Amino acid sequence: MGMFLEYALGAFIIGGLLGFIKDYKASVKASSFMALIGSLALLGEVYNVYINGPEKLSIYRIPINITATSNVFLLIIGIVGTAASLYAISYMDIFERTGKGWVYAIAYNTFLASMALVVTVNSMEYFVMSWELMTLSSFILVFFSEKTRDVNASVKYYITMHFLDTIPLFLALGTAYSLVGSFDKLGFDNIATALASAPAHTKIVFAGLLLIAFMAKAGIVPFQFWVAETYRAAPTSVSAVMAGAMEKVALYGLIVLVWKLVGTTYILGIAIALLGAITLTVGTLYALRETNAKRLLAYHSIGQMGYIWLGIGIGMALIPKGGALAAIGALGAFAGLFHALNHAIFKSSLFLSAGAVEYRTGTVELEELGGLGKHMKWTALAALFASLAIAGVPPFNGFISKWLIYVSGYQSKDFLLAFGALLAAFISAATLASFVKFYGTQFGGDMKKYKDVKEVPGTMLLGQWILAGLTLLIGVFPGTVTGVLNVFNAPIKDGLYRIGFGSVLFSPVLFVVLLAVLILGLYLSFKPEYGKEAKPWDCGTTSLNEDEYRINAEGYYIKYEEKIGSFYRFSDWFYMVGEGVIRYIVKAYLWIASYFVKIVDTPYTKIETLDDLRKGQVLNADEEVLKPLIRFLRIACDVLPGIRLGTFVVIALIVVGAVIGILMTL
Repeated sequence: MGMFLEYALGAFIIGGLLGFIKDYKASVKASSFMALIGSLALLGEVYNVYINGPEKLSIYRIPINITATSNVFLLIIGIVGTAASLYAISYMDIFERTGKGWVYAIAYNTFLASMALVVTVNSMEYFVMSWELMTLSSFILVFFSEKTRDVNASVKYYITMHFLDTIPLFLALGTAYSLVGSFDKLGFDNIATALASAPAHTKIVFAGLLLIAFMAKAGIVPFQFWVAETYRAAPTSVSAVMAGAMEKVALYGLIVLVWKLVGTTYILGIAIALLGAITLTVGTLYALRETNAKRLLAYHSIGQMGYIWLGIGIGMALIPKGGALAAIGALGAFAGLFHALNHAIFKSSLFLSAGAVEYRTGTVELEELGGLGKHMKWTALAALFASLAIAGVPPFNGFISKWLIYVSGYQSKDFLLAFGALLAAFISAATLASFVKFYGTQFGGDMKKYKDVKEVPGTMLLGQWILAGLTLLIGVFPGTVTGVLNVFNAPIKDGLYRIGFGSVLFSPVLFVVLLAVLILGLYLSFKPEYGKEAKPWDCGTTSLNEDEYRINAEGYYIKYEEKIGSFYRFSDWFYMVGEGVIRYIVKAYLWIASYFVKIVDTPYTKIETLDDLRKGQVLNADEEVLKPLIRFLRIACDVLPGIRLGTFVVIALIVVGAVIGILMTL
């Protein structure tokens, strides 16, 4: 029982230890391979639980409870981890100059292991510990390139998570401890029992703290300001895991710790749904104007998480009402979980495609790319599948989950939920427009500068196609995953040929057949000719570079962006506020650090940026505090050899107190 999860954790541990192989490539490839094995073991655990039912056990003395809900998220982590780890075997070669394979090996395997623990542990204490391990390891991976901009992005990410994740989670842990009275009783069942009889304000505080943490990790508005730069900075295989799996861990927390432990109400459900509707709008419209491929995908991660929270919010609002509305609510929650899986698949695939382009061209700037479809045909086709999936185009998987969210919103008989579903349907058109730009600027047209570009190595292609293939497989045969996903007992009708709710049914197989007949008819009617080429007309000029005969990424929707400029200005203000808060926190840290640097070794050093601090002898303020104390003790030992050790301890404490007092007064 639970042996697959134990095997997975063991593989991740071995993968981390393999990082100590001195050769960079050998350590990265070996550790990535063990991460692949661990991810496959997670999928084995998913199958085991699906066949044999939930499991309660102890692994390394950690209490584990693999529920049906846990199984959904293990499936997500397993699929994304498998594809990304296989992909990373070759992709991580581009970071060989760092020479720190051991950092990647330990951090990446820890990242995957910690996510698996977050969704399976049966104790609030271990949940928070695993969550912090997940945040720390992802922070290390974000600045792996060691470029200044990437390091700064990672610091801002970690500070954001510290204030919006760590502090609320520890306060929630303290609240849970005050309810049960013992660390030994911090199991979720004990907390749920204690909350059932707790005062209303205690429930509100506990749920509010958790909501802040989960909103921040999922990038829900207004806590989305960290996402774009973080996903841009991280190695692309890591970005795929962060967008595909880490964001979903926050969804797990929302369902298990907020919904199931505290309970839900109509008001809370409406709030979650509206947050989702706002987030899907903001994220998608920001992606529409982006010209960096990874930032564009990051903004779409924000937008797609909005769809997921909308579906879950519909469930939280309607299930408590009972009757027919409860069935519609269960459909919404099921659709939200379904879209979480679908988003994990197509968004990870898109990031891996962007990484493949980066691997061969050295850039992800859409303004500089073009014509790659001729030279990277398999990458281009995988990107096309995933682009159609995220846009909700049938028969790919993104259509079915989005369509079920629309259905649940329309049939909810609630104006706010119906409006959220209508807004989601409209924004899908903007998503399609955005990916016309994403795909067209990279793979469309012809650019001479990339005429010698070749396809990426086989492991990278296989990683992309595991995911791209699933977008079509699940889209045509949704019954392959609905059994694992339907933890809310939604009354869906699904089978080999159809899926739907009540009388609203869709047949993916029939759609594919009709689409194939239509395409064949068009082909036979128009009989396109191949092999003929013609140069574009240059209006008689001889000074233009043919590579410039195209619409650049910035110009795709510039007129549209001008029409909604007020929206962007209003949203930019929110981004400015969030980034401003983080900037001032960084400044406060730098001020404290610079104070200690000046009083120890370098009195004339100016510490104004993180780079200045990194160039110094010491990075941490606490280490700088200890330096003068150690020197003081050494001098005292030389001058006053007869004084006892206890006296030195007292003197040291006095000095520490004086230093703290000086800081407080300053």
